[in-house]
This record gives sequence, structure tokens and C-alpha cells, in this order.
Amino acid sequence: MSEFHKLRVVTRYEFLKHLRRKRLYIVLGVALVTEVVVLILVPVLMEGYPDNVVVMAALLSIGPSLAAFGGVFLAGDAIAGEFEGKTGYILFPNPVRRITLVVGKYLACCAAVTLLIVFVYAIVSISLFAIYGEVLLETAKSFGLCLLYAGSVLSVTFFFSSISKGAMGATVIALVFIIVISGVIDGILMMAGQPHWFMLSTNQDSIVLVYGGYELFMEGFMPGGMLPFEIETPDINLSILSMVIYMVAGFVLSAWISKRRQLG
Repeated sequence: MSEFHKLRVVTRYEFLKHLRRKRLYIVLGVALVTEVVVLILVPVLMEGYPDNVVVMAALLSIGPSLAAFGGVFLAGDAIAGEFEGKTGYILFPNPVRRITLVVGKYLACCAAVTLLIVFVYAIVSISLFAIYGEVLLETAKSFGLCLLYAGSVLSVTFFFSSISKGAMGATVIALVFIIVISGVIDGILMMAGQPHWFMLSTNQDSIVLVYGGYELFMEGFMPGGMLPFEIETPDINLSILSMVIYMVAGFVLSAWISKRRQLG
């Protein structure tokens, strides 16, 4: 059996495992509830939907952002779980390279998160068409950025999963790194007027900011879109570069560590 065929088997098995797990549907449920809340509360609080379709599209893109971020919960136990549950004693000695297992698990996570993102963006597109009679080209760009952000989140989570003793620890560390550490540093750099395009939290913002920057997005919350302090919208191209670096570096490190990590 070729290594490529083994990769297909591993990827298919891991993807089907995701489909049987509750966490996939929990993430989907959270994203969908977010979309429903936006669709219900926006016309209530603003006495109707925004006149500008771009503002509504930006507000609805919060759901896909959450779906992409949900990759943390899908990938937290990808590698650490094999060591914690001792299943590595069964998998690793078999004639399947560890790199094949890691790649297969990563591709399966990507497929699962992509399924979530596609479904939620379908809701976004249908909602925009139903309300405004059009779907923006920026929605497709936001979709691409969302997929890229999901890939970077998965790679970062895989890295922490490769160095953690347990699945829960890997998930918590990844959440703390992405939400707390990255968010705090990002906020400080933002208020200080320093570049912050390389932070994961800024990368997540790019999913929404592709519609027109912080000012336009804030129109959904504040009259006139006025901010309490001046914030420069990060360069989307630099955010793309940042996400690619996170995605490649995180995955390469996780594969390298997994290959050398001892089962004991």
C-alpha cells in the first residue's frame, strides 16, 4: 500500500470521526446562533437593517469567524490525544509514518472546519440576498480569509497538541494563546499606534475588515462609526502573510515534534 493511499485512509477515518463527535455540531450551533442573533437584534436595535449592505455583511461575518476559531476544539486532541490515551502504542508501530498520520489528521480537521465555514457563509449569502437582493464580492474575499485563518488556527493548535501531555491542556493553552495573549498584545499595540498585523487576533479581524475597515464595521454599533481612539486598519495583505506563516510554521513544528516525541 502506497503512502498516499495510507494518507487517504487516515484522512477519511479522522474526518468521519469528526462527523461523529458532538464538538463539531456544538461549534456549528454557536456560529448559527450568532447569525440568528445578529439577524434578529440588528433591526430591533437599529430600527431596521442598515442601509449599507456592506455594514450588514460585516456584522454577519462574525459567525464565520467563530466557526473558524472552532478549529481549536477540533484539533486540541489531534496529537496529544494519541499520547494521553496510549493509542499511539497501536498506531505508531504500524507501517504508517508518523508524518502521514499528522498530515491526515490535519487534512481531516481542515475538511471539518471548511464544512462549517461553507455552511455558515451560505447562511450569510442567503441572508444578504433576502434582505438586500445582492451578495457582495467582498463576501467571497472574506470567505477566503476565513479559510486561511482557520488553517492558521489549526496549525497553532496542532503545535500545542504536539507538546502537551493531554488533549485538554493543548486546547486550553491554544485558547489562552489565541484569545488572551494575542488579544492583549494586539490591544496594546493597537492603542499605541504600533503595527499589529502579525497578531492572530488581528488576522481574525481581517475576515470582517475586508468589507471596509474598523470605521465601517463600527457603524453597526455606533452612530457615525466613531471610535474612542484612532485605529489604523491593518493591511490585509500583511495579515495574509501572517496567517500563512502561522499555518506553515505551526504545522511543520507539530510534525517535527510528533516525529521525535517518545510514547513514554
